[in-house]
Amino acid sequence: MRKPVKLTLAATAAAIATAAGVTAASAAPGASAVLAASAAAAARSAPAAIHGASGTEYIQVMSASVAPGPASVIARGVFTAAGQTQLGNAKVSTIRFPGGTIVLSHRQAHGSERFSPASCLSLVSQSGSYRIVRGTGRYAGISGHGTYQLSLEIVAARAGGRCSSAKPPLAQQELLRLSGPVRR
Repeated sequence: MRKPVKLTLAATAAAIATAAGVTAASAAPGASAVLAASAAAAARSAPAAIHGASGTEYIQVMSASVAPGPASVIARGVFTAAGQTQLGNAKVSTIRFPGGTIVLSHRQAHGSERFSPASCLSLVSQSGSYRIVRGTGRYAGISGHGTYQLSLEIVAARAGGRCSSAKPPLAQQELLRLSGPVRR
């Protein structure tokens, strides 16, 4: 039986991380410890994935940070796991779960960006496809592909009354969702 995991609003905000070419990190003081404890509890209670299973896997990556750091990942579907990733600008990304990793390659298909100089708000939307390149440990032999959708909002700092790209942003929120068929 799984133990209930209590997440605070700060922990949820701290869970939001890096995705598809943009970097992020922890927003609320103390939230990282709560998030780490919650992820560890979930990982300990998660059942091992069944090899030979197939179906749709949903992966969500979240971040509310303006500093570089690992992104929080939750996978559910054929298997359920909590992990971390550093997606960054690379075309290939590694998701680290307890007991193994999954390596993905991705390609952007569509993207848009809007910027308001009055509010210093940037809105970025991106979609594309991904393919599972390989897995290690519990995820050895995994294969699959699918689509992703990225939503990113950034409030830039001001300098001299203007929006500044030289200063770190005041706030940043990212949500990356991937879904597609997998085979274990």
